[in-house]
Amino acid sequence: MSDTKPKVERLKETITLLKKLPEVGIPRESYAYSQVQELMTTWVSDGPAVSEKIDFESHWGELILPVRAGKVASLDLKAKKK
Repeated sequence: MSDTKPKVERLKETITLLKKLPEVGIPRESYAYSQVQELMTTWVSDGPAVSEKIDFESHWGELILPVRAGKVASLDLKAKKK
């Protein structure tokens, strides 16, 4: 049995994270949203694990996309200091 995260799980996690972004104030039309969407689309299609820092203008985002089963994709947002 492989310990690689199945495509179905990757897709489910991608949909969950992308739905939450507008809820926390990141518009679907923003460059940062499309950046996350592009990285996650590649990841769902059996792409490699990703750990990426993304500039959301008001926040820094740390996107983590694991390939191992049992690990969950995450996007942690931290407000920028003014």
